[in-house]
Amino acid sequence: MTTSRDSRSDTDLRVILCTIAYRDKLLERALEVAARTGFDGVELWGREPHLPEAFDETRMRATRKLLQACEVTPYVLGSYLRFGATKNGDSIELADTLHIARWLRTPLVRVWASDVGSAEAGEDVWRACIEQARSAAEAAAKLEMTLVVEMHADTLADTAQSALRLMREVDRDNFRLNFQVASVEDGVSPEQRLQETLPWIAHVHAQNYERVPAPGEALQRAPLASGAVDYRSLLARLKDFGYRGCVAVEFAYTEQSGREEALAEDAAFLRAACGDG
Repeated sequence: MTTSRDSRSDTDLRVILCTIAYRDKLLERALEVAARTGFDGVELWGREPHLPEAFDETRMRATRKLLQACEVTPYVLGSYLRFGATKNGDSIELADTLHIARWLRTPLVRVWASDVGSAEAGEDVWRACIEQARSAAEAAAKLEMTLVVEMHADTLADTAQSALRLMREVDRDNFRLNFQVASVEDGVSPEQRLQETLPWIAHVHAQNYERVPAPGEALQRAPLASGAVDYRSLLARLKDFGYRGCVAVEFAYTEQSGREEALAEDAAFLRAACGDG
C-alpha cells in the first residue's frame, strides 16, 4: 500500500491525515480525501464508524482492501487503549488493539495514560498506569510496534513534566510520546513543551487555535499557518533534533462545506514548513 508520495526516504517527515477529521463519515470518505489532497498516509481513528475497538477479522480484511483501493498507507492506529483507567467504560483489550494494528500493519499505536490529570492523580493511579504500560510495551515490542501516549488534558501526560515522569518510569524503548500542543493555557509555551519532551517524541498531532483558551473556554480552531501556535518554529526544532516521523493533521479548522479545502491547506503548509514544498 503506497501513496503517490511514499517514494520518499526514511529521513523525511511525513504529513498524514488523522481520519478522525471525518469522524461523522465512513472511513472510505477520509481515505479518499487523504489520497486526493496529497497526504503521505493516515492515522486510522480507532472507533466506529472507522474501526472497531474489538478485533473483527472480516472488518480488518475489508479495511485492508479499502486502503489498497485508495492507495493510502496507514502509519498509526489511533486507539483508545487506556492504562490505569479509573472510570467505567474503558474496557478495550490490549490483545484486540495489537491484533488490529498487526492486521493493518501500523507500526505506531496511539494509547492513553489514565483518565485523570496528573495534578489530581494519586500514586495508586500512577502505579497502575506504569505497570500496565510496561506490560503493553513488552507485548508490542514482540510485534515490532511502538506505543505513543497522547499528551492530552485530563491524563497523566497532560504536561511536559508529567509526560517525562511517565517516560522515565515506564522505561521501555518502544513507549514514546505523541506530542501535541496544550489545549488550555498553562503558562508554558509550545516551544518549551516541545523542547522538554523532544527525546521521547515518536509522533506529532498538529492543531492550532485562534488563541489558546483559558480553562473552561471553548476552543476556536485556526489554520496551522496562522493560529496562535507557531508551527514553523516547532517543526524547525523537530527537524533540527533529528525527528523523522509523521506530523498528523488531526482536525480541519472548519467542519462546514470547506473541510476538504481546509485540510488540503494545512497539508500544503506542513509540507512547505517541513522543507518539502
